[in-house]
Amino acid sequence: MTKTDKIIVLGSRGSRLAIAQSKEVRTLIAQQFPDIEIRHKVIATAGDRDQTSDAASIGVGIFVKEIENELMRGNIDVAVHSLKDLPSQTPQGLTIASVPYREDPRDLVVSRNGLGLEQLQRASIIATGSARRRALIYSMRHDFILRPIRGNVTTRLEMLDREDSDIDALILAAAGIKRLGVANRITEYLGCKSFIPAPGQGALALETRSDDTETIEILQAIQDEDTRKCVEAERVLLSEIGGGCTASLGAHAQIRQGAMHMVAFVANPPGTKVLRCSQTATMNEGVAIAKSIARQLIARGAKELMPNLIATDRAT
Repeated sequence: MTKTDKIIVLGSRGSRLAIAQSKEVRTLIAQQFPDIEIRHKVIATAGDRDQTSDAASIGVGIFVKEIENELMRGNIDVAVHSLKDLPSQTPQGLTIASVPYREDPRDLVVSRNGLGLEQLQRASIIATGSARRRALIYSMRHDFILRPIRGNVTTRLEMLDREDSDIDALILAAAGIKRLGVANRITEYLGCKSFIPAPGQGALALETRSDDTETIEILQAIQDEDTRKCVEAERVLLSEIGGGCTASLGAHAQIRQGAMHMVAFVANPPGTKVLRCSQTATMNEGVAIAKSIARQLIARGAKELMPNLIATDRAT
């Protein structure tokens, strides 16, 4: 795979974070294949065009569909996604060819006054666009005011910093903050065991056409096998329970000392009822772990907690 005439066109959203992620992929490919020319194309998605509606009302896959369409038309060779944005099912003719090493999967707090969640006063305004984060925050503290927020990471930080802002804190993904080089803004990390991340959080998914064997071979050279096993387990759980990336659901798998440890939760949208489950098995039993946890959560009523989100996968 050393052809000097090989060109790979990456496609992604146009946010600063999406561009930073594409540069990360570009660097990884160039390290392995320095003779390949790599280009980048920005693609606007439904989630980028609509910055006011709640994400759940726009539909599942709001940051993905237009990029996948460009991929299927042959206008790009690789779609660079935040893996947590992907619906649980991949469209026919496309495949996730590679999952590079995962950045920090945790959520975190960025607050105006440098206070963590436990130190913030009653009636503090916490802004997040995630149903999962809202449910987890409410399950920790009922006295916060939770405010929906849309926009990319940079926009949200700017909204917090405005002099007339009444927002006290943001809940964001650590991976995005670190990839943007603004880790100095972090007030507090939220641990994965208690504040369980979204399936695939922190990881990138490199999607290609299923018949593009040459590009698939190139991308597999930059895959991290442990990350792939973990995120596949997380996505199996998402698929088994349903609800898509807009659900109040979290799953995180981690490989330590040859074993896979997985935690997951499902909540109703207000966060008044939260079901949690965890399990450990060998590192190659991720799918079995995910299905076992999903069965346990479903038996305890997980699907009933998300009545309006079932069967919405790939709605957009």
